[in-house]
Amino acid sequence: MAPGRGGDCGVKKLFKRMFGFGELPRDLTYEKARALLEEHNRAARLELAAREDAAPEMLYYLSEDKVGSVRAAVAANPATPIQASERLVNDLEDDVRAELARRIGRLVPDTGDNVQSDLRDRVVSLLEKLASDKLPRVRAIIAEEIKAMPDVPRHVVWSLARDAEIVVCGPVLEYSPLLSESDLMELVAGTVVEGAAEAIARRPDVSEKLASAIAKTFDVPAVVALLSNHDAQIRDDTLDILISQAADEEEMHEPLVMRPSLSVRAIRHIASFVARALLEELSARGGLDEQTKTYLRKRVLERIEDENADTVRDGKVLENIKKDFKKGQLDDKKIVKLADLNEKEAVSLALSLLTSTDEKTVAKLMQTRSAEGVTALCWKADLAMRTAHAVQKAFHIPHAEMLLPRGGSAYPLSDDKMQWQLDYFGIKPKA
Repeated sequence: MAPGRGGDCGVKKLFKRMFGFGELPRDLTYEKARALLEEHNRAARLELAAREDAAPEMLYYLSEDKVGSVRAAVAANPATPIQASERLVNDLEDDVRAELARRIGRLVPDTGDNVQSDLRDRVVSLLEKLASDKLPRVRAIIAEEIKAMPDVPRHVVWSLARDAEIVVCGPVLEYSPLLSESDLMELVAGTVVEGAAEAIARRPDVSEKLASAIAKTFDVPAVVALLSNHDAQIRDDTLDILISQAADEEEMHEPLVMRPSLSVRAIRHIASFVARALLEELSARGGLDEQTKTYLRKRVLERIEDENADTVRDGKVLENIKKDFKKGQLDDKKIVKLADLNEKEAVSLALSLLTSTDEKTVAKLMQTRSAEGVTALCWKADLAMRTAHAVQKAFHIPHAEMLLPRGGSAYPLSDDKMQWQLDYFGIKPKA
């Protein structure tokens, strides 16, 4: 049954303006207006569907329009009656449900105690259906709209927090005030969604207990977010654990150095592995005793000496690569050895020479950490797939994204896909 009739005046004016009618009948009823609509084009229906002064019965009628863009406009219209929204929540077109999700998510805060309970219950029912929609995009819109709201149904937030898609669970994990510490502890311990623990680590109310749980996940992005969150409460023993893991995780170095409160013991430990620029940051901290300042100055001088030695050594390594290439001796064995030693600059130079590709282009490809791109470049260099795998590891491509040899030794991509990767990065195809 259609919603109550009303608002004929606005509809009559709209028809006169849009369709050039002369004097419309005074009794422009729902049935007559509907007949007129059926005689006119999509643009007219689309404009009416988007008008906030359109009569509710018109919007109800247009919610069944055969054109998806018209139904999407009705779904987005704040004037759309609840009956039409209940029809659109099951629409077959994703864009329609996405528009409805955006409007319903914004409508929820307006359904407080002053709204009749029947209407409030119906809006909540729509929210529940959209929060469990089959399309992640629709669920993500709901999550984004209600992420910080304190007065939405908790069970809806809890459902979104456990979603398998980070675009859905991430916003509520980071912002929702309805998730308790015990909820968050449970989610940190049990989630398999990449990025979920990281979202929790960014919350402004991370307690010592929750921080400890995040630290124990050994999830580097989550730990980096935790260390970068200066509102997070991190106990000294938790920080000691993180520092002990940080030497080989360069992403953790800067947030560790920038923590607002560090013990002398922590400062000395961090100073043993961070780069000179970060050592200088440590030295500039206020409140350091003279003994610690002296220790840090000494470490800075040692790091300068090490860097000078590394520069000389790196120069020799790069020269040797050029010599080996000229002699035709730059082979898989040597490149695997360089990759295993994490000599990224040397590996890039070797691939540049072997593929006749500009060094800057190779460096740009490597910075993208694209498993397919790196593999295609090694293929063009006529290297073995096992070498390509070693190069992927050297450039810290995530394990889950790495390409592995097919059948133990073969390249896993077809020649056409490999050529496509080379084209994408602006590298000449393999001869």
